[in-house]
Amino acid sequence: MSRSAQNRFVTVTELCELIGLSKNRFYALQKVGIFPAALRSPLNNRPVFDSALVEQCLGIVRNRVGANGAPYVPNRKTPVVRPAPKKASGGRHRGLIESLSSLGLTCTAAQVDEALAKLPEGGAGLDEPELIRRVFLELRKQP
Repeated sequence: MSRSAQNRFVTVTELCELIGLSKNRFYALQKVGIFPAALRSPLNNRPVFDSALVEQCLGIVRNRVGANGAPYVPNRKTPVVRPAPKKASGGRHRGLIESLSSLGLTCTAAQVDEALAKLPEGGAGLDEPELIRRVFLELRKQP
């Protein structure tokens, strides 16, 4: 076979790399008719795909419709990343801790208690934005 004739065909392994499937998954989908059957090399009877079959396989992956007309639903390549559940604080100073966290300050309820104790009247009578500001500044002073 000449060099140009070899370039027109790809092996199953090369095709699987192109479409992003393992050989086992490819063969299983080929068996049910999602992907077309391969041609056989006359020299060694190995399965090969010409450029038209490669394009057809790429189209199946892109359009998600198999060669037999059935829908092709690929397996997920990466696991779905779900956000970690937030720790449910005991409710004590929860809103204040969340507000401080959004400002980039990580603190505990005990630290907030200490900061509130240093404020006049424990922060009573202050509106929420001012309370958040003062507690933030107090916590920033702590080593």
